[in-house]
Amino acid sequence: MPGERAVTGPIVGVVGGGQLARMLAEAATPLGVHVRVLAGAQDEGAAEVVPDTVTGSPHDADALRAFAATVDVVTFDHENVDHDALVALESAGVAVRPSVDTLAFSDKAHQRRAFAAAGLPVPDFVVVDGGPEGAASACSFADRHGGRVVAKASRGGYDGRGVWMLDGADLSGFVGDWRGAPLVIEPRLELSTEVAVLVARRPSGEVATWPLVETVQVDGMCDEVILPAPVTPAVAARAREIAREVAGTTGAVGVIAIELFVIGDEVLINEIAPRVHNSGHLTIEGCTTSQFEQHLRAVLDWPLGPTEPIAAVAVMVNVVGGATGDPRERQAAMLASVPEAHLHLYGKTSRPARKIGHVTVLGHDVGTARRRARLAADLLAGAPTDEGMEGSPT
Repeated sequence: MPGERAVTGPIVGVVGGGQLARMLAEAATPLGVHVRVLAGAQDEGAAEVVPDTVTGSPHDADALRAFAATVDVVTFDHENVDHDALVALESAGVAVRPSVDTLAFSDKAHQRRAFAAAGLPVPDFVVVDGGPEGAASACSFADRHGGRVVAKASRGGYDGRGVWMLDGADLSGFVGDWRGAPLVIEPRLELSTEVAVLVARRPSGEVATWPLVETVQVDGMCDEVILPAPVTPAVAARAREIAREVAGTTGAVGVIAIELFVIGDEVLINEIAPRVHNSGHLTIEGCTTSQFEQHLRAVLDWPLGPTEPIAAVAVMVNVVGGATGDPRERQAAMLASVPEAHLHLYGKTSRPARKIGHVTVLGHDVGTARRRARLAADLLAGAPTDEGMEGSPT
């Protein structure tokens, strides 16, 4: 049994066996940290690189309790975990990091209400349930905001799922027929850009933030991340200040990602993820300390590492599955065309619209780095490319 094997050094238990658990394990090895993973039957990614992977549901209290007994600290690949079972673990003295209270901020309705109460900058919003009363409230809100709104499922949405652009013509029917978790209704904003800040916090209170990155969305899913973000120093400073305030308000331990809207000189919180995050993958090669190493340091209450960039520019592009073929069959050809690309494949079955890896390119010029990273991702996905882009990175 994995839990019976003697190891040296601290043992970090990760609930969930996807790509985030995989990259945490890859960051753990140089630190002398041992990672064990509790993976659901449908999880893919971590088992390829983590020998101590146990199959078990994150909603099974007995499985969580048995797993926690074999590790020094419990952390997470995703937030879809039985919170009642985690409360029982915390009550029994298990180090659960982030805590259940922090994980509760995965609920977008809770986020909005708590952040507004704390005086943090959020868009105007209303939380409604499905049915006639909720539809009336949503339509009244929309009337005050030009009739065009965004509806977000408070739980369960990711990568563009659970988000709908609506107007008066169909808003009432949509909310009236809705039978899921409460909806967060917000005005449709004219954005200057979307950005993100990663922040790490350890139990002793030490906090570290990374530089601001720009996130580029395609069909609601993060497609590209660019460091540095194209904002003024004042906006960048304000975003990092907000991130530190969010870490304190949520009681975060470990890495937490704060996604933000920039509207002119105004910065508003879009949403947060209380874990390592897609917007921080470029920190692996692009910053002195990666988000994954930092998360391990934080949950173990070790001193945090520096977060400065190690290149003028870093660009990450997600590799998304195509209709045919496996990207592993194309990685040699990609590296021949873009030899400076840093490739990460997640060990996941390729299918359309599924994130199966990412590439990062460092450089001195944003335009060149973006073109090179995009070419690498397209070659891996088997997508058509501009042949004129191939060859020398200059």
